[in-house]
Amino acid sequence: MSPTLPGASMSERHEQWMADHGRVYKDNAEKEMRFKIVNNNVLFIESFNNAGNQPYKLSINQFADLTNEEFQASHNGDRIPSHARPSKMTPFRYENVTAVPASMDWRKKGAVTPIKDQGQCGASFQFYSSGIFTGDCGTDLDHGVTAVGYGTTTDGTKYWLVKNSWGTSWGEEGYIRMQRDIAAKEGLCGIAMDSSYPTA
Repeated sequence: MSPTLPGASMSERHEQWMADHGRVYKDNAEKEMRFKIVNNNVLFIESFNNAGNQPYKLSINQFADLTNEEFQASHNGDRIPSHARPSKMTPFRYENVTAVPASMDWRKKGAVTPIKDQGQCGASFQFYSSGIFTGDCGTDLDHGVTAVGYGTTTDGTKYWLVKNSWGTSWGEEGYIRMQRDIAAKEGLCGIAMDSSYPTA
C-alpha cells in the first residue's frame, strides 16, 4: 500500500490506495466488499513477506482490490490449449558462437521497447514485487511475456529477466526475474514451452 502515517488504520490505507489509483466504487456496498478483499490481500502479502522463506517479495499494487480469481479472469490473455501446442520442442541455438556471456540485458543495448500497461493479459504473478520468482505457477500458458536478458545473483541463483505488460508500478519497474535452469524442461511457469524469436 502507499506510504501512510504510522498507525494508520486499514480503512485509511484503503482510502489512500483508492486515491493513488483513481479507484471509485459505484456505492458503499461495493466499497465495503472491495475493502474486505484489500484487507485479505494485505494480510496474505504481509504473512508471505514475514515468513521470509522465498527469494522474492510481494507488495500491494494496482490489483489490490481484486481476488485472485477476478485477477485471473480479467488479466487472462494468450491462453493456448494444450492440444494446440507443438508436441515436439525444438531447441534454439545460435550459430558460430564461441562464448556465451555470463549475463545479458537487451535493455542496455537499446533493443527493448518501453513497458506498457496492457491490462487484459496474464494471470501467474498478481502481487510480485521484487527478487527471483520461484513460485509454483503451473504450465497452463495464458500470458505472453518477453525475455530480455538473463543473469545470476550473488548467491548463484540463475534467472531470466522478463518484461511484462502491467505497467511500471508492477514488479521491478514492469519486469520480473524468474528462476532459470530448473529441472523441468518446460521451464518455470512454462517459459520454455512456446517461445518464439526474431530471425532477422
